[in-house]
Amino acid sequence: MKMSVSKDSRADVRLSVRTCLGFGIGTVGVSIMLNTVTTYFPALMSTVLGQSPEIAGYLLMISKLADAVIDVAIGSLSDRARTRWGRRKPFLLGGALLSAVSFVMLFAPPVLSEGALLLWMIAGLVIYSTAYSLFNVPYMALPAELTDGFHERTRLISFRTVFVSIGQLLAMAGTAWLIQSGGAGRSGFATMGMVMALIIGGSMTATALAVPVKHGTAPGSGKHLPGPAQLRAIARNRPFMMLLGAKVFQFLSFASVASTMLLFMLNVVGVGYSGQIAFAVTQNVVTALVMPLWVWTGKRFGKRRTYLAGVVLFCMTTLSWLLADHSITTTGIVLRGIGGGLGSGAIILMSISMLGDTQAYDRLLTGEAREGLLSSAIAVIEKVSFALGVAVLGVFLHALGYVPTTGGAIVAQPASAMLALKLGFSVIPAVMFAINGLFLWAYDLDEDKLAAARLETSEGLGNAVA
Repeated sequence: MKMSVSKDSRADVRLSVRTCLGFGIGTVGVSIMLNTVTTYFPALMSTVLGQSPEIAGYLLMISKLADAVIDVAIGSLSDRARTRWGRRKPFLLGGALLSAVSFVMLFAPPVLSEGALLLWMIAGLVIYSTAYSLFNVPYMALPAELTDGFHERTRLISFRTVFVSIGQLLAMAGTAWLIQSGGAGRSGFATMGMVMALIIGGSMTATALAVPVKHGTAPGSGKHLPGPAQLRAIARNRPFMMLLGAKVFQFLSFASVASTMLLFMLNVVGVGYSGQIAFAVTQNVVTALVMPLWVWTGKRFGKRRTYLAGVVLFCMTTLSWLLADHSITTTGIVLRGIGGGLGSGAIILMSISMLGDTQAYDRLLTGEAREGLLSSAIAVIEKVSFALGVAVLGVFLHALGYVPTTGGAIVAQPASAMLALKLGFSVIPAVMFAINGLFLWAYDLDEDKLAAARLETSEGLGNAVA
């Protein structure tokens, strides 16, 4: 019974602000990596390098699908790692270095022939995806390792979500300012890539150095990839499976928004980089400011209900873009930024907090610390969904006649292409999140269920000792 008391006491420990800040700052780099590449790589290819958005979509899809298996290997390896720096730190540090390198490769490519350029971009994207996995898979395993407290985990994730807002602000507004300052052409993208590479490497390294060393109890098998028994155990974790299903449609929605946002701002509403900056600043400042509200709401009404409230706000805001055209005002952009910030804040905070809960639940069900494996499963779903979403949107834009340009030039697009941008930025994301909400409606892991599982495990240990 001594073991169960220790476990329960750890659940009551309040993490220091230093630990929370050290954990959270790394997500600045993660946010820049995810949002900038998804938003600006298609724009770089189709408005600067003269390539079709379809090609950009295919390149992103190939790199992410090729890297999906690597996610699982990284998760399993980090679960079993035995070093003086713990299980996760070596992976976090390696991911930080490669992430910075890949960013420069993607946004500051040398002048090459078309064939050589495509090979360079494929290499850069593969390194980018691998680096993202090296950092993000073990990073997502940390909340369940740092605390067993159901609501303390939400508090920890709230720090992360504030840093998500900072990262997204840099990824959407800071990058736009750097590109625009550089003339919106090749030199502008190159400057942005080098500046953001420094921020990415610095923030990720800070987290790798700041988080406490954790060794944990590794799974018993020596295999680096999950076997049938492990997969069946994951499938028995129903809350995790519901969250996994929800993630598919969450990232299909995010892919649709991210891959069309800049093109929508440039062509449909005509506000360009300035409008993107105004929207991004508003949305991410609001996301950060409402964290105390969503933390309180999660405690008062539950994480699932809070998440679903965020879905409703996100869908309403996204659909409102159908009414937007060149007559849009700054007020219209700011109001949509407020709505998007409110919805995104709840979705980001609660989804990551619930992932930590499902990892803790899995540990109670199996007796093994497999946070890395579960994080890798989420990462695979995120990457595959994102890759398919971006690729399909690229094909969709090409099929409806989107006209690529070079040198950052903006040309009149046919009505069919304008319709494709409206659907991709507004309707498709809302539909995807409506389906996402159905999965979360079936999610049933709350504080009482987790406490009951912990009690059952403690009683089992007590009987075994007796």
